[in-house]
Amino acid sequence: MFGDLLHYLGRLAYALMERYSRDAWYTAPRPPEPRAVVRGPGHDPDRVLLIGEGVAIGWGVVSHELGLAGHLARGNSAVTRRGTDLDVVAYPGLGIPEIIAELTPRRIAHYDAIVLTIGVRETLELMPRRRWKRQVTALLDHLSTGRAADPCVIVVGVPEHFPDSVNAAIRNVAAARAAAANSITRSALDGRPRMSFAGGAPVSSAEDFDSDATYERAARGIIPLLADALDHSPDRVRVPVDEEARLAAVAWVESAEVRDDPRIHLLLATAKEVLQAHSVDFFFVGRDEVRLLAATNETGLAAPRRGSLSNEVLEHPRGFVIPDLAADPRNRDRPQVTGEPYLRFYAGHPVESPDGHRIGVLAVVDTRPRTFSVPELSLLRNFALRAGMLLFDR
Repeated sequence: MFGDLLHYLGRLAYALMERYSRDAWYTAPRPPEPRAVVRGPGHDPDRVLLIGEGVAIGWGVVSHELGLAGHLARGNSAVTRRGTDLDVVAYPGLGIPEIIAELTPRRIAHYDAIVLTIGVRETLELMPRRRWKRQVTALLDHLSTGRAADPCVIVVGVPEHFPDSVNAAIRNVAAARAAAANSITRSALDGRPRMSFAGGAPVSSAEDFDSDATYERAARGIIPLLADALDHSPDRVRVPVDEEARLAAVAWVESAEVRDDPRIHLLLATAKEVLQAHSVDFFFVGRDEVRLLAATNETGLAAPRRGSLSNEVLEHPRGFVIPDLAADPRNRDRPQVTGEPYLRFYAGHPVESPDGHRIGVLAVVDTRPRTFSVPELSLLRNFALRAGMLLFDR
């Protein structure tokens, strides 16, 4: 009873402090988009979700590229030497009940890793320990589906040191509460495979906020755990496609009349020159048919989706390479291999909408067998990302 009353008073005090304190976070700049995608360079991208409040919101910067999301994506790629596709969902008021509502089973299955930033608001609002334990346990249970390909989960702890701008009495109580909340979270994580705890970086005041140092420090505490968990996660080469959502995105793009967009043709010409290919082709994958949107040398027009290479590539978000089509039993009898233009090499990468639906394929083809290096795979991914951006930039 007393704990609930203290929590009620803590919520009122936090709301007043947030809005009216001298360096209130309420008035601090932050990225305008509560949902965004940030990329780390490289091929074979890991799919990561950063979700929560606190440091994930990006206080003090105007883009998630400059906040924790950007530091996390780039730092993870530097360690793994793979790409990172990081979705960020972060806004004030995103507590554990709201996170559970956001994370549907289908959405959970989309990611290789989920990074949770939880507990700062609840600590400052003096949430009772028993309620915090119930919420954290409910969230971890929700993420533990028991499947071999479940994403790894990293819970970022609550900072146990608060800026001097917070009232001294509240600061001392909050620090003790933060230590208790972190202890509860660690206990809740015990025995859960592929789930781990990362200590929280101290939160600066809005007045003397050094965003780069704060977010770099926070990312450094997460990246070793994240990269190691991703390196030891099940190999998810093929990823299921949300077909109806994908087709809705395809229909929207086709209605926008993108076929004659000169930017698309310039992108393909640049890719052909950089990758030294016979042709770079851009295909839409419809419900039953694969349609050519643009190409530098036309190697095929509309074709049935069933059995097509483009349909195969949709389930390989890391890219798909066949060094020698003529030596591949599944592909050596294709008309473009046995006849003009006598293709021998194929590399494809999905082209995605901004919300991650694979709507088409960027294909690199050649008339000679060849290997495709890691830097070339990374370049192909970057061209595919750019193609998706151009399609929806209208």
